[in-house]
Amino acid sequence: MSKNTLFISVQTIKDRTGLHANVDEKLVLPEIKTAQDMYILPALGSALYNELQNAVVANSFTALQTTLLDDYIVDCLVYYVMSELPMGLSYQFYNKGLLRKSGENTENPSMQDMIDVANRYRARAEFYKQRLIKYLKQNNASYPNYLNFGSGIDSIKPDNDGYTVSMWLGDNGCCGEGESRKSFEERYQGNIGCC
Repeated sequence: MSKNTLFISVQTIKDRTGLHANVDEKLVLPEIKTAQDMYILPALGSALYNELQNAVVANSFTALQTTLLDDYIVDCLVYYVMSELPMGLSYQFYNKGLLRKSGENTENPSMQDMIDVANRYRARAEFYKQRLIKYLKQNNASYPNYLNFGSGIDSIKPDNDGYTVSMWLGDNGCCGEGESRKSFEERYQGNIGCC
């Protein structure tokens, strides 16, 4: 399912963000691959994702694929990569183990600073992911592989929402038909059950 085919280049990230021109490409490429697999694949679903990867490999794009990539996927992916880079660039594995690099005349940010930067870029990425999902929902007839994501056990259904929350609010679909939901008191102050 996941080839080593990337939708953006390191240069695209450098051109669109504050990523310094001297950053080693080999440190950024794994983050592009990871962000693409973790965030773009679930937004598109398996079939549409594979269709776009095949178009990149063949260097043959339809007008709709070009619109999807240029107007929606690139911005989303750039900011997801930027949200992953603070840790990826700061910490690297060497023979002595995991080390944090520092340079001359530079100040290393605190861990909280790195988390804040990553969260800032993740918020931007989620905004663009939401735009991507809304576009695909509105134009699903133009992208038949969006809703026909496959039936295999490894097929990924497209995400319904681009935003994530850091707490689980429950699952509305856990009770069978005809069963009533437990009240707050029954659920959290008594016997905890599904319904």
